[in-house]
Amino acid sequence: MLLRHASAEIKGFNQEEDHEKPLDEQGKTDCKNLSNWLKKSFLDFDLVISSDATRALQTSKLVFEPLNLSIKKDSLFYLCGYEEILKAIKSLNNNISNVVVVGHEPSMSETMRELVGTVRPDLSNFLTSPYLPCTMSFIYFNKENWGELKKGDGLLEAYISPKILNAKNEQN
Repeated sequence: MLLRHASAEIKGFNQEEDHEKPLDEQGKTDCKNLSNWLKKSFLDFDLVISSDATRALQTSKLVFEPLNLSIKKDSLFYLCGYEEILKAIKSLNNNISNVVVVGHEPSMSETMRELVGTVRPDLSNFLTSPYLPCTMSFIYFNKENWGELKKGDGLLEAYISPKILNAKNEQN
């Protein structure tokens, strides 16, 4: 699974301070909503790996700590590309079935496009849509060994964003 960090403060931060940007109030709300949805969905996670940037770690903590999951920080996921994320996934222990990578744009959308070879028909438009803050894609790999993973092996099974969650909440 790939999760882009939630929306962050931009006022008062320059490019040199980008790594330290915290979440804004909307970002915190979106994280709590996603965490609640994940809890209600009874999804299992084995590992959460997060960029070490402040906004990514805050997103990880707000979404996954209520689910009693620990978070592994990885400084390589800040300003990285698809190749670094794929390398990290391929090096995972095969005891791990469900991993979440928490990172930034454009690496989240690039990684999703590179890994996904098959898409549920109702999700095909998301491969070309902007990967907005606090959006999570669920990609299934029919593999027993992470080291065998290659481009196009994944099936995009689900895609959830704050907008989609808000629409679901309004229906209830």
